[in-house]
Amino acid sequence: MGRNLWINGLIVAGAIGVGIAVTMRPWTVYMKQKADSEKSIARMNVAEAHGIKLLEVEDRAQSSIGREEAARKAGYIGPNELPADSAKK
Repeated sequence: MGRNLWINGLIVAGAIGVGIAVTMRPWTVYMKQKADSEKSIARMNVAEAHGIKLLEVEDRAQSSIGREEAARKAGYIGPNELPADSAKK
C-alpha cells in the first residue's frame, strides 16, 4: 500500500512538472508580446499628441491672426504704419 502511494505520488508530481515545463514557453511569449504592445501603445499615444499639436500650430498659421503674426515677425510694416523702434529715435 505504501509503495503504490509513493509511485502514484511520483507519477502525479512528474505529470505536474511536465505540464509546467510545457506551458512555460507560451507564457513567456505572451508576456513579451504584452510588453511590446504596451510600448507600441505608449509610442502611438506620444505620436498622436505630437500630431495634435502640429495640427493646432497649422490651424493657427492658416488663420488671419496667425498669418499677421508671422508677417510681423518677418518684419512686415503695414502701409501708413511707423516701425515700432522709430519712436525711440
